[in-house]
This record gives sequence, structure tokens and C-alpha cells, in this order.
Amino acid sequence: MKRITPLIALCLMAPVPGVLHAESFRTIDTNKILLAAAPTPTADYDSIGDMPMGQSDTNAVSLLPEETGFGDDNLFGVEGGYFHPYISLEESFTDNLFNVDSNTTSNILTTLSPGIWFTLPRKQIIPITITPHNSAPGGLALQLDDYDSADKFQLYALAGTDLLFYSEDSDLNTADVTLEGLGRYNMASGLSLQILDRYALGHDEFSVDGATDSNQREFQSNIAMATADWDITEKLRIKSDFSHFYLDYDESFNDFLNREDNSLDLYAFFNYSPKSSLFVEYKYTDVEYDTATDTDNKQNFYYGGVTWLTTEKLSLLFKAGLQQKEYKKQGAGYIDSDNLALDMQILYRFTVKTEATLDMYRLVEESDSSVASEKEVFGVRFKYSQEFTEKITGKFAFFYENADYNQLITQDRSDDTFEFKPSVQYLFQDWLMGELGYSYETDDSSDDFFDYNTNTVFFSLNFSL
Repeated sequence: MKRITPLIALCLMAPVPGVLHAESFRTIDTNKILLAAAPTPTADYDSIGDMPMGQSDTNAVSLLPEETGFGDDNLFGVEGGYFHPYISLEESFTDNLFNVDSNTTSNILTTLSPGIWFTLPRKQIIPITITPHNSAPGGLALQLDDYDSADKFQLYALAGTDLLFYSEDSDLNTADVTLEGLGRYNMASGLSLQILDRYALGHDEFSVDGATDSNQREFQSNIAMATADWDITEKLRIKSDFSHFYLDYDESFNDFLNREDNSLDLYAFFNYSPKSSLFVEYKYTDVEYDTATDTDNKQNFYYGGVTWLTTEKLSLLFKAGLQQKEYKKQGAGYIDSDNLALDMQILYRFTVKTEATLDMYRLVEESDSSVASEKEVFGVRFKYSQEFTEKITGKFAFFYENADYNQLITQDRSDDTFEFKPSVQYLFQDWLMGELGYSYETDDSSDDFFDYNTNTVFFSLNFSL
């Protein structure tokens, strides 16, 4: 595949209520960027730390000043809240850079992450969290949040990069890039039109079958989505999404991963109350590989679900259903299947200073291994945040995932990955935050070749306007 030019859609999407979160200042491994996210369940995926496609952490202390009035002379200036520059510097030490079982390598990683984002009308938070995932069919593992606002339109764009410097080997140094945008137009008739785009230049996480010192698995990805959303009555709502996901790895020996996915997603909602909805969903995804054409497949999803925002304390998205997968090639490890699909995202605020999130997912994903046709994934992510004082906030995150591979060889493979991550944040100023943390990650596989244990200590300084 040729290198693509990123489509940056200045698109629209109405924002969710919330504040800018300090934990959202995150560095990219593959393309984690310093990103602000609203305090609602987001489509976080993969492990707590370095994650393919860059996942956003949420629910932390604000790093932006309170909303204030501005004159026309500041309409498009930083002071007006339209442009938000940011920069982060992180130092981390790990005892197992490449996530291997033996002959481990320690490393000090320096990450410098500058960027800027723009909104019109002005917002103190980023209106949407876009979290692509390379191996998920269609490029999205979990459902994007729905947004509602009285604004007639919303424009948003962001550009960010991570500059990574490895003490172990300067040849590993790299720059990851994220460009994204969205736009939404709300009509008086109740119809809303939206476009969204996210481009990433990144690399996979280090592992024995992923990125290595000789193959960093650098890639480009792009997801573009067009949405029509119509409130027919106060009780009835319909929505449709069409999306295109593109994935292209640089090196020819990674060509088996290159693919393009086209997806059509249809929803019908019944608003049971002003704060709760029941819905049904049908999704069709066509997956086409560049060279590994035997893995081409078509997938149908049938869901039933509920969204529930009962009080300021609780927010819930839950859906479950059937995932049907049909391969172009039959037999020899390429077997059509019917599987349970699950997506649950919960946020609970115990007090104004204490909150927790719980995400759970189950999905049959595309393979990230050359000797497997697919993998069946079940995962749980838990996060807890406690504000001790106006300046000090404690965090704890736990992640578990089981990936059961459908192997094309006789050796079975089922991986259980655990990660624990406590951290503490200190707010020096409204615009400057420091964070100190530790993470422990382990993989217990039925094939010992994939086992590893990794300890990491990190400290970061994060600046934002």
C-alpha cells in the first residue's frame, strides 16, 4: 500500500458536560496524545499503559482555568478558549523494555509531547474521545459516546505528536503523530449531520510477536465516519453511521496486517425517560486484506442495549448481542462462527471527590499474529480516582484481558494479561500538573514463549492552556 494523506475532517459533534482532565494529558505509544476527555465512560481499550492506537484516560483534575468572559478582540486567541496548546514531558524507567520472558532489557524513555487543539464555539474540553483499535473489525472496539448540545454547530481539530527517546538504543527513537477532527450541524427539525476523521502514525507495543528492536511495526491508520442522527419525536430516535478504516504497516514483512474495513451501523432508540433509552443496533462490516486475502471476511452484529443517566452520580452504556463472522476462505482454521458480543461502560461518582469507572467488552477481533486467523477477546478495565486535597489526587487502575487465538498451527495459544497502575497527581497551578506512578504488567500464556513480567516507574510534567 502507498502512504496515505490524512483527511482531517473539521467535523461537528456536540460536547458532553465536563471539565478538562489532567490524566487526559497522556503520551502516545503508537498514538497516545495529550488529550482531554469528558468524564463519561469512554471507549478505552487495551491495557492501562502503552496501547496500540492510543487510548484515553479520563476523570482527573482540571488543568484549565474556569470559564470567563472574553471580548471580541480575543475571539480567535488563546485567551478566548478557541485554541488550546499543550506540552508534556515524561521520564519512565522499565526493567523489561521489549516485554520478553528472558534476557530482559532495561531502559529510560524520555517522551516529549507537544500539540494544540481548536474548537468553535469555544470549549474547555475536547468534544469527543476517538479511540481506534487496530485489530477491532471496523477499527473501533467500543461504541463512541453519543453527544447532545443546544449548539447549532460544533467544529473541532487537534494535532499532536510524541517524540520518544530510548536510552537503550537511539535507533529506536521515533515520532508518533495524531491528527483528528470532527464537525456537527444540528437542524431545527431534529436531524443532525456529523463527520469525523482520525489519522495516526504510530507503532505497536513491544512484544515477542509485536514490535521488536529490529521491527517496530510502524503503521499508518485512518478512520473516517459520517453520521446522520434524527430525533423523530421525543420518544423515538434513529441513527446511522458509515465508516472506513484503513491500516497500513511500513515494512513488507508486516503486509499480512494491512487491510481496509467498511462498516454500516444502524440504530433505533426508544427514550424510556429523559435520562434513559432502550435501543437495537445492526452493524455490517466488510474486512478486506491487502495481501492476506484468505482472511477476508464479512461480519454482522445484532445488539440490544440501554443507556442510562439516572443522576449526576451514575452513567451507563450496556449492549449485548450476536457477532456473526463469515470468511472468504473456508476450512483450515478459517471457520465461520456465531459469538457473543458485549460492550459495557459504567461511571459512578461516589462524591464530588471520588469516582470509579468499569468497562467490560467481548469481541472476536482480527488477528495480530501471522499464525492465527482471529482472536476471541474478553476484557475488564477498572479505574478509581480519589481527590485528597485541591492539589493532590490519587489514581488506581486495573486491567485484565484474555485473548484466545484461533491458531493456524498445532500449538494452542491463550493469553491472560494483567496490569496494575497506581499513581498520584499534584496540581502546581491551574495550567501545570505533575504525576508520579508505577505499573506492573504480566502476561500468562498457554504458550510460555509469550510470558513476561514488566515493571515501570514514570514521572511527568503536563502543561496546558
